[in-house]
Amino acid sequence: MKRTPALLLAYWLPLWCIAQAGEVAAPAQRMAPQSNLQGAWDRSANADRAEHWREASSATPGDATIQWNWFRSEYDALNSRNNGTLGERDRAELGNIAGLIAKTAPNSFEHHLADYYLLFPAERAFDELAAAAAIAPERPELISPMLSKALRDGDAVALKQWGAALDGRGGLAPALKTVARDVLLGVPADAVLFANGDMDVQPLIVARQLRQDKAGVLVVDRRLLADAGYRARTWAQAGGRGAVPDAGPGFARALLESSGRPVYFTLSMDRPWLEAFPGRLHAVGAVFRVGPPSPEDADLLAQRWKAMRKPVDAGPLSRNYLLPGAVLLGQLRQSGDLREAARVEADLRRIAVATGATGTLRQQGILQH
Repeated sequence: MKRTPALLLAYWLPLWCIAQAGEVAAPAQRMAPQSNLQGAWDRSANADRAEHWREASSATPGDATIQWNWFRSEYDALNSRNNGTLGERDRAELGNIAGLIAKTAPNSFEHHLADYYLLFPAERAFDELAAAAAIAPERPELISPMLSKALRDGDAVALKQWGAALDGRGGLAPALKTVARDVLLGVPADAVLFANGDMDVQPLIVARQLRQDKAGVLVVDRRLLADAGYRARTWAQAGGRGAVPDAGPGFARALLESSGRPVYFTLSMDRPWLEAFPGRLHAVGAVFRVGPPSPEDADLLAQRWKAMRKPVDAGPLSRNYLLPGAVLLGQLRQSGDLREAARVEADLRRIAVATGATGTLRQQGILQH
């Protein structure tokens, strides 16, 4: 197969925007909140669920359980709008609900855990998490935060404990486990893999810790790099030389320059991270390889595309498959391999139909009819 033309990678930015767009609206389920790890990734359903609990809170003021359900629903709705990142207005909105909880049930489990989410990833957030865990250590809402804490602390025993809890009683959506498998399929055994958000990071932790799938891969939660201790430990584990860099894309750039370990990004990384590496991101599966182009990239992408399971029921992570698929389709068309191009195009159509992206792919000329 011919080497990938650099211009084909121009697909990545518009397709990243597709991946962060909302899912096709599904019938709203007015039920207790679910997390994104449990499948609550439909923006319309999340917004409707949050409105339901807001109305319930207005009708029954002073009920901390209802207020907590409102907070959780609103948190998922706001996160699904912006690739798992809360802006200042989002935090202010959630802060108002957290204030109601603090007034209704001061120093309660719900009070402390709401403050954890508001403060994350700051040090104070984990103080609030510890307070919540001391009150109700068996509450399932603790599982995902405690897994983040274990990763931040570098606690291998706790990572295994909370990874097992997420896999067993945390309701981890099966499709996210499949995506994690596809992601790890695309990286070598010694890779440093930067990931973004709980949906991205935590299924990877489960796969590595419990199933020993690419156990040597160092999974880095880019959000936790804000913590100096986590950043220093990650730098040391990755073999970085010299002073520990600041958080942000510069951390990955410095690592790429000073460590012998290959660096990869999941396709869900924030746009500023992707834009910080022009011409150095190469789709080689459900991941970007970071660095100079390689003549092997095109063949690796073709091989991994065939091996990946590409679930269509993983919310925004299913849309991420459109990017490597579009790159591969362009390569095949250019090389004249129309039979294989037709197979890849059929895959893309299946994913696009399931995720509501067909019109956009047609507008961009990726799907031709």
